[in-house]
Amino acid sequence: MNQTIKSKGINFGLIFGLALILPVLYAYAVNLNYFVSFWSLGVLVLTFFVHGFWVVGSLKKAQGGYATFKEAFSVFFLANAIGLLISTLMTVLIFIVIDPELQVTVKELTINTTTEFMQNMGANTEQIDEAIKGIQEQDNYSVGAQIKGYFTTLVVFSIFGLLISLILKKKREE
Repeated sequence: MNQTIKSKGINFGLIFGLALILPVLYAYAVNLNYFVSFWSLGVLVLTFFVHGFWVVGSLKKAQGGYATFKEAFSVFFLANAIGLLISTLMTVLIFIVIDPELQVTVKELTINTTTEFMQNMGANTEQIDEAIKGIQEQDNYSVGAQIKGYFTTLVVFSIFGLLISLILKKKREE
């Protein structure tokens, strides 16, 4: 891995990590409902795609407009691994160390949001009760769940990273 890829990957990883933790900090400090908002998911998806194209485009610019598929994916993967790690560590810090009771509050908000959504979609009481039971049995904020979530998200993001890298690659003509 060349120095430009390392440098861009680390710098953009730190930027991506900051972009991922700011909504978490906002939700924790200002509005807990943001944890269960569909808008937060939309912001995450938008941030991911903007970041992906930005980091690969930046590498291409630094290399005179060229980046092989391997180079593009390498910088993308490095930046995402770092950014997601920062986000995961912040989530563990908030939900395990700083405020363990927050897990209960967010779970209650999730149940309320899910119930309201399912009622609006015309689900019957049995379906709603089953969904609530599933939510109550989940432990989304344990360290183990966070580690699993980190790797799962990294794999899913990497699949899209392969596509972004394929779209933006440009080899030098021999």
